[in-house]
Amino acid sequence: MTSTPGTMELAGKAGIAKSYASEIINGKRSPSRPLAIHIMRAIGWRHPSIDGLTDEQIKTLEAIEPYQPRRRAQVSA
Repeated sequence: MTSTPGTMELAGKAGIAKSYASEIINGKRSPSRPLAIHIMRAIGWRHPSIDGLTDEQIKTLEAIEPYQPRRRAQVSA
């Protein structure tokens, strides 16, 4: 397991908002399982919610619940 990432690293590499990244790091919010796996793949950090899973279990979960990033709202001109 790698050390806990910084807010900017987590937000940038995982593609999530800085405020949400901060809440995840500080234990105020828990990411969905697909997002937790995405974070692990992006930066190597295992959130406590998936820390006890084997690599095989994670691969199975990825197949069942793939990560689908939220679409950002489009701003009309």
